[in-house]
Amino acid sequence: MMEKYNTIEKEWIALLKSNDPHLILPVLLEIRNSGSVNLLPDLLIMVNKNTDQQVRNEILKFLTEIKSKEAAPIIAESLQKNDFEDYLPALVAACWQSGLDFSKHLRVFADIFIRGDYVSALESFTVIEEAIPNATDSDILECIRFLREAECMVSDEKMPLFNELKKVVESY
Repeated sequence: MMEKYNTIEKEWIALLKSNDPHLILPVLLEIRNSGSVNLLPDLLIMVNKNTDQQVRNEILKFLTEIKSKEAAPIIAESLQKNDFEDYLPALVAACWQSGLDFSKHLRVFADIFIRGDYVSALESFTVIEEAIPNATDSDILECIRFLREAECMVSDEKMPLFNELKKVVESY
């Protein structure tokens, strides 16, 4: 796994694993300035309750500012694979705040809408709403199919929002 990283990225990973905010924060700045998305999976894994709050906030800030098109699939895959617990809404919000194109990942955000809490659902709705104009017909149809199949799992609290989401997706 480490062979995909260059020398400087390997040094950054070692510092990220130190759990010392005084070492990690300058590395986060360097990663942001480099524009590299190679370390995104490593950074995303650090968004949890065991990470220093300032470090976690800097990672979330970095996600809102990232402009590399290669970041969207990495972020979407991480959202699909990992349980971010209380930090899921902030991560999903960072997706729409970044302005990245998540149109190929509507299904991921529809799934977060269904299984997440109300705030996560609201943030997912925003990502889908922003991404859908760029989505292909097949991506939209896959999202519609998923929403129809998952409707029985939507809580009463989220049902009005769910009905609005269906309207938005089905209007394309």
